[in-house]
Amino acid sequence: MKRGLERKFIIVGALWNLITAFLTMFSYNSWFNQEGAKQIENVDTNTMIAGSQMINNISQIIFLYGLFILIGAIINFLIATKIRDNDIQNKLMIWFIIWAVTQLLAMDVIGFVLYMLAIVLYFSKNKAIRLTNKNLDESYGKKNFA
Repeated sequence: MKRGLERKFIIVGALWNLITAFLTMFSYNSWFNQEGAKQIENVDTNTMIAGSQMINNISQIIFLYGLFILIGAIINFLIATKIRDNDIQNKLMIWFIIWAVTQLLAMDVIGFVLYMLAIVLYFSKNKAIRLTNKNLDESYGKKNFA
């Protein structure tokens, strides 16, 4: 069975992850730093130092989250190109389930839906491949022993 539709969903999901990663790393991170700086402008020195360190730490976490999603998007692009037709690749399924759960935990509903559609299609085609292989094995066995 051809895996074209799964590839498309995975590539679209990876593109979505790529877009959200860049938005997180650059737009949201910059916005967070600017708003944080505005909030600590009119406070005493000790509070300003503690607040700027806290803003810096949170900003680093935001950047690391964006980097994590970016790396996941690159991995998914690579995996989408490596999916083989008429083959059941269990390790891919484990990766996509882990990534879909990660998307759900990050509250990325669009990414979660895209990867879940790919997973459902992959599982359904796996069943069809198993049934086809079973029928081929049975028919091949009958020809050899008849």
